[in-house]
Amino acid sequence: MGKISKIIVAVVISLFLIAFFLGIYITIDEEIPDSAVVVVTLEDKRYHSIHFDYICVAGKTAKTMVLSGAKEKGFKQDPHCQDLNYFRGNTLFLYQYILSKVGIQYTSRWDSNGNWLW
Repeated sequence: MGKISKIIVAVVISLFLIAFFLGIYITIDEEIPDSAVVVVTLEDKRYHSIHFDYICVAGKTAKTMVLSGAKEKGFKQDPHCQDLNYFRGNTLFLYQYILSKVGIQYTSRWDSNGNWLW
């Protein structure tokens, strides 16, 4: 193997290692899809996870709708559900995020239709 081919191999391996470590260092938080079903309370104009605590809806009129519809009607996230990270999905490494865009599935809090998986 010549000198130039050794340099090319070393550069390719170095770039692969740099990409690998950057792929672990850079993370992306999964966001709740607009098609996710949420519970809304009409009195306080808030939306909740479908796994809400009873105290969030006690004595209020609650119904379900998709998140995009709730946002359009001016509903805001319930602070209690937000504190419990109900609207936050998994944290993905960069390489997991890239692989998910090419079709490889990963564990998520929501399926492709917006249904809650937990």
